[in-house]
This record gives sequence, structure tokens and C-alpha cells, in this order.
Amino acid sequence: EVLPAYQVGQLGDVGRVLCPFNVALTLSLARIHRLEEQVFEMMKVAILKSFRDQQMQQSSALIKDLVSSQVWCVSDVILETIQNSASGWDHISQGLVQLGFTLMDSFGPKAGPGGKVAETGAGVSRTPAQQACSLGARVLLETFKAHDLVRREILEQLLNRVVTKATVPITHYLELLSDMVTSAPLNLLECLPKVQEAFDYLSVLPSPVTKGLLQAILPLLRVRINLKDSLILALRKGMFSSQLEARKSSVIGYLLLLKNFKVLGSLASSQTLSSQGFSASQVKVEVHARLNPAANEALCLEILGSLRRCLIQQADVRLLFYEGLYDVLRRNSKLGSTILQMLLVQLKRCYEAGDVLPPVRLDGCITAQGEQVFLQEPLGHLLCCTVHCVMKWREIKAQTVGDDEDDEDDDDDGGGELETMLESMTRRMIKSDLDDFDFELDKSADFSLTTSVGVKNNIYVILVMGMYEVLMEYSFIMGDPSRQKVEQVLGLFQRYHKLVEILREKSAKGKGGATSKTPRSLLSLRCIDLLLSALYCDESSDHEAMLAPLRGSVEFQRYVLAVVQQKVQQAEEIGHVDGPDGQDPDKVLRHLVSIARALLRKCFSVAVPTNDSSVVSSGVVESVAKKDKHKGIPLLCLDVLQRVITAVNTRFSHKKESLYAALATDLSREDPEDADNVIIAERAAFHMRQFQRSVVGQLSGGEEDLNMKELHGLVSLLLALSKELQPGSTEFEQCLNWTTKICKESKIEDLLLCKMLMNLLFSLHLAHKGPRSLLKDLAQDIHSQLGDIDEDVQVENQSIYAIVNSKTAPSVTLVVLSHAEHMLEDVEWLIARLRGELAYAKPVTSEEGTQDLGPRQAQERAAAVQLGALVTCCHELVQAALPAGSCSTNLLKLLTKMYSVLASITKY
Repeated sequence: EVLPAYQVGQLGDVGRVLCPFNVALTLSLARIHRLEEQVFEMMKVAILKSFRDQQMQQSSALIKDLVSSQVWCVSDVILETIQNSASGWDHISQGLVQLGFTLMDSFGPKAGPGGKVAETGAGVSRTPAQQACSLGARVLLETFKAHDLVRREILEQLLNRVVTKATVPITHYLELLSDMVTSAPLNLLECLPKVQEAFDYLSVLPSPVTKGLLQAILPLLRVRINLKDSLILALRKGMFSSQLEARKSSVIGYLLLLKNFKVLGSLASSQTLSSQGFSASQVKVEVHARLNPAANEALCLEILGSLRRCLIQQADVRLLFYEGLYDVLRRNSKLGSTILQMLLVQLKRCYEAGDVLPPVRLDGCITAQGEQVFLQEPLGHLLCCTVHCVMKWREIKAQTVGDDEDDEDDDDDGGGELETMLESMTRRMIKSDLDDFDFELDKSADFSLTTSVGVKNNIYVILVMGMYEVLMEYSFIMGDPSRQKVEQVLGLFQRYHKLVEILREKSAKGKGGATSKTPRSLLSLRCIDLLLSALYCDESSDHEAMLAPLRGSVEFQRYVLAVVQQKVQQAEEIGHVDGPDGQDPDKVLRHLVSIARALLRKCFSVAVPTNDSSVVSSGVVESVAKKDKHKGIPLLCLDVLQRVITAVNTRFSHKKESLYAALATDLSREDPEDADNVIIAERAAFHMRQFQRSVVGQLSGGEEDLNMKELHGLVSLLLALSKELQPGSTEFEQCLNWTTKICKESKIEDLLLCKMLMNLLFSLHLAHKGPRSLLKDLAQDIHSQLGDIDEDVQVENQSIYAIVNSKTAPSVTLVVLSHAEHMLEDVEWLIARLRGELAYAKPVTSEEGTQDLGPRQAQERAAAVQLGALVTCCHELVQAALPAGSCSTNLLKLLTKMYSVLASITKY
């Protein structure tokens, strides 16, 4: 009777079937070979349906009100089964292992467009499939800790999947391995040979997989020294491999060791490597331990010696090395002197001493093999690594002044010489014209990607643009702010912008196959944060004259905002950004919050901020694009601000209160301590009122004053902020009433703005009482504006929503059909649940049935009311003269689905 119960449960509430005893009984049946495949397939479907039901109950206001608040959590049920299995149900341990891997294999991450994988984190909402995959990982983890008989099998299967499926997304397997190492390291010691075997495959694994694998098992080095020996041996072999991926994997592994084997000894970091009388594999060391500090330093110095080979290898290997050195210096500051010396030697290979223009030799940065040209030295990344390491090293030395009296070699650490070189390079790069370089970088140059000369010029342009960006950051951040440094930044940007214009012109003409894609910026998120704060938030009168050149450059502000868009897109997609500290989610969030604050200040400040607080606290954006002398900048700020808010809500939703606290503190001029006590909904409502006044101001003016781009940005922000309002609250009611009034009274012909307002109105209705009446009214307006399908029939012109007119009616129709389909899905789910409950219920007497009819009758009545509203809506739309195309096609699809649901009711 167990298996048929699953089939019945899949119609209704799966929670009635999934209980610890039934799960254990089902897993016991899986030991029968002929039932094995059927059992796990049914359990997989039941678990996924359970998560989908939970999502439906959370996302639909209708279902949330009708269905019992008691939610059957399938995760708790299965985890309770695992606990019981440790007390007499151990015969199901093998079934638990197979169930866990079945869920992970079936619902693991899939590669999207371009091979990208959407990463999940603490602040990212997960789909039912992702929840099922996480449950599979939790099942394996708890089974691993509870049953010693299956530990070796779990680890073996897990590592086999890491190795054999390395070409597909395997982040979920690596996360499980990391959790196993963290929560049960002693249990893993029983299976240590399996972990050591995995090191033999490092040379054939893709470098991202190697990084995840090594990060997962790194804590095991604290308890097993021989594991560290095996790892170093494998990394050394990979460094000398002929395969590029093997060398990249070795670089990643070595950098991880340098970050985690912290040097605590008193040996001078500049001590020569040749003086060490023992190899790294013979050193006994423990991570983060204060034992044997000399061995830690010896190990790290030998690793750095091995990494010197990176500096004569391909660009991809060097790039990994440069991107990882800053984190090594930040987490292992005792190695700073050695790192700076390495960078000094490498930079001198491209550096021109004296007053030679330009200050670098680019011919050594490329290599040719026949007709093909390749990048050899990623000079921009080398310079970026050097700049950030120098700035971090100066910060470290400033913090430790007077603490260490025995640092006699500080003057020889290379930092001073590197600073001198960077200062000289900055001055000479500003003076250098394109003609000063040894190649043709002008409007007549060939940038075709099909010729060797064009490829070479493209590489040169990217290298020079990267140098300009890095030196801009160095000039702006390093040392005390001054007018001279600001002018240096602007001078570097003007040279950078000239190259951008050349590439843009080539791309516009379409000659030579020039690419229009802007290279990824080398500016750090911290630099962007500081630049925007200086441009839009610095109210000091002492700095006004100093910052005037940057504030007066429209192109510079556009450039900074474009880089912000690039960084925000990275943060939203993968949870981190390029550059120093970009892997730290807390720092990324802090910078995004500060950036949002600066952008909001610009949106609400027509002029450059001054000491007059009334400029900012006025709280109304009255056609900022028209009044601001930097036309277009506030509009761009609105767009970027919306992206930042969306990224924070998507990727950092568990910490988004910091965003609204900062924004509320800034505009309302409240004390920060008081602002922290304000709930998120009130902060969001505060900002929404400012944007609502701006929208009303735009729509109430004449057509010549209407700025659609500004309205698009404002409504996008309203849509993002409205998700923070609590249904039923005063703020929510105000937003709903305002949106309804705008849609009823404003005759808008812009299709994009119309869609955005319609989506805002529907989202508020869905969270409130449902869109039944809204669908009916909009369908009548569409019918009235488009006319009847029968030309002889005159439709009464009764317009309820002015936003629906002859131009916007087709677009509104698509929005109406989309939300009607979602409403029909809710009804279909509710009917299927009711049918399942009837099939699962036992026969009852008439008295018992009467007592139990209350909730069921309410659900049946709600389903009938919703279907009635949908029938009324569709009745109006089928009579309307809809244009051929997507409107008619989508209406037919909705009608087909609706009749299927109506047919299912007849069988209820």
C-alpha cells in the first residue's frame, strides 16, 4: 500500500504521505531490486512536489489564506528518519545514500547561456529544484556522520563525481565535501587514502574545480601532515606539466597554501630561498598554529620560489598569479617584502627608466607564433597587482609603526622603489601621446580581428587602457588628496577616453571587424565607491575647488557609472566582483550600500552637493535631467541605483537592512542610531514617496516637459522598493492607491512605461486581495479601446483606466493575459489538491462529513469565484478585436488551459 499512497499523495498534499515511518518503509522496499528504480523515482517526484507546494503557498496570497498554515516540511521528515536510522533502522542507510545522490544528481545546478552557473548564497532565494538538491546534500552529510559503514562509500562516490563530472557544474558536490570536512573532520580521517587519491587527478581537472576541491579539504591539513605532503608533491608535478590547466591548478593550490599557512616567526621575509636546508614536503606545520613558526616561513618562501616559474609562463598562468597575490599579502603580511621584490623584478622588465616616453615597453607583452599573435604579459593586471600590494603594504607598515624594532630590512622591501616607479609612470603616461608608442594607435590603425596586425593593435589598446585605469586608481587613493592628484586622474582619463573613442569609431564604421565590447574595467569596487562619494557626497568647502575638475567632466562621470554597472552585474550574477576584496561578500555589500547612497544623493540634488543641507533634503526630483547642467547624469544615476537595489535584494537579502538604513539616514538627516530602529518597510516607503512626487511632477507637466527615460527609472525604483512593503500596512495601502490613481487618470502612450506601471499595479494587487476585479476592468477597457471583433457591434466607451488607450491596449493585453495565466495556475493547483484529499480521505459518516466541510467548502468556493472572474475576463477579450500575433496566440493558450481546468472540475 505504500507505493500507491505516493501516487495519491502527488495529487494532493504530499505531507500526508511523507512521514518518518513511511520514508523508512519505502527505503526498505528499495532493497528489492525490481522496485529500486521505481521507489527512488517516486520519492524524487514527491520531494520535488513538496517543495513546489511550499513555494506556491508562500507566493500566492489566495492559497496562503485558504490552505492550512500547517506546512509539512519534507526536510524535517527525512532528517528525522536519519536520526531514527541510527537507533535500529540501520538497514536503510544504503537507501539514504542512494536517495541523497539521486536528489543531487537530478536537481544539481545546470549551466546557463555561455556556460554560466547561477551561484546561490545565504541571501539568494532558491527554487524547489535547488531546495531538493540541498536536501540531498544534507541527507548525505547526516548519514555520513551517523553511519560509519557507509562513510567510505559516500566519500568515494562524491570524489568520483567531482573527478568524472568536472566539465559540468559540480559546485553542489564541492559544497557537500566542504561541509563534511568542516562538521566531521575526524570521521573523514578514516577515509584519508581516498582524499589523497584525488590529488592524482589535480593535473587533469579544470582550474575552478581544483580551487573548490582544495578549499574544501584544506582544514584537514591541521590534523594530517602527510596529506599536506601529498598535496605539495602533486602541485609541484603540476607546475612542471606540459598542460596549461595543470599549471593553472598548481598556481591556485600554491596561493591557497600561502593564504592559510600564516607566517608567525621572526625570520626575515627577505631571506634568500637558497639558504633553506630542507624542502617544503619535509616541514611539519599546522595551519594558523603558533607552533614551529620557522617551518611556516620556510614553507611559504619555498612556495613563492616555485611560483616564480609563473612569471615566465603563459598569460593565463600569470593572470591567476597576479590576481591572487594581493590576498596573500593581506592575509600573510610577513611575506610582503618578498612579494614586493618579485613584483619589482617583473615590472622592471617592461619599465623604461628616466624620462623616456612612453614609460613602458609593450613589445615584450606579446608573442607571435607564425601569423598568430598572443598576449604574453598581462601588463594591466601586473600593474594592478603592484598598485594594490604597494597600497596594502604601506597600510600595514603604518599600522605597525613602532611595534617591530627589528625590521631593519624595511627600506629594502621594494615598496619605496615601486612607489617611485609608479609616480614616474603616472606623470609620463599623461604626457605620452599615442604617437609616442612603438605602434600605430590612431584612427587610421587596423583593429581587425582577422589580421595579425589588427589583433596586435587590439591587445596593445587593452593593455594601455588597463594601465590608465590602474594609474587613475593609484593617483586618487594613494597619499593625501590634492588638486594635483585630481588633475592627474583627469589627465589619465582623457588619454583613456581617447582610446575608447577610437575603438567606438572603428566599431561604428564596422571596418575591420573591430569589437565594440568594452574590456572589463580594472578599477576596484573600493575605488569606484570613493570616486562616487567624492563626486556626489563630499560637502566640504575645502574640497570643492579640488574636486571641481572631476565634477565638471560629464564623460568622467559617465565612465564611473558605467564601471558601477559592470561591477553590480557581476555581484548580482555570481555574488562577487573582480579586484581586491571582491571575494568578500561583506565588503562587497558595504561598498554597494555606499555607492547607492551616493547615487541617491545625486538623484535628489540638482546641483553639486554643498554645505546647504536643504538642497539634498528637499526630497523632490523635479526633472533633474532638464535642470542639471550635466544632462543625462541623474538619469544614469537612477538606472544604476535601481540595479544596485535589485542586486542587494537578490544577492544580499539577508542583510538588506543596511542598505535602507544608509539611504534613510542620508536623505532624512536622521541620526544613524535612530535610523537603525526604523523597519525596512518604512525606509522603503520614505523613498517611494520621493519618487512618487517626481512621477506626478513629470506627468502633470506638458508633453514638452515629459522625460520618459526619467520616468522609466523612477517607476523601476518604485517596483523594486514596493516588494519591501508589508501587505495591509498603511504604507502598502498608500502605494496601491497612488498606483491605481496614476493608472486611472494618466493617459500614457509610452509602451514601456505603460508595462512598468501595469506590472507595479498587478504586483500590489497580487499581494493584497488578488487581481480579480482588476482583470475584469482592464478587459473591459481593452474591449472598449480596440473595438468588437464584429464590426457591426458598437462597444460602449466606458474607460476606467486612462492608461489603456488604442496605442497601449495590445501591450496591456499581454500583461493581463500573463497574470490571468498565473491566477489560473493557482486555481489548478487548488483543485488538484482538493481531488487528492478526497482520494486520500477515508469514508466518513454524515455527521463527521458535515463537521469537516468548512475548510473544503471555502476552498471550493474560492476556486469557483476565481474561475468565474477568469471566464468574465476571457469573455471580454475574445470579443475584442485583438491584433494578430502574440496577443491572439496567448489568448488562445489561456483559453485552452482554462477549458482543461473547467473539464477537470466536472470530474471532481
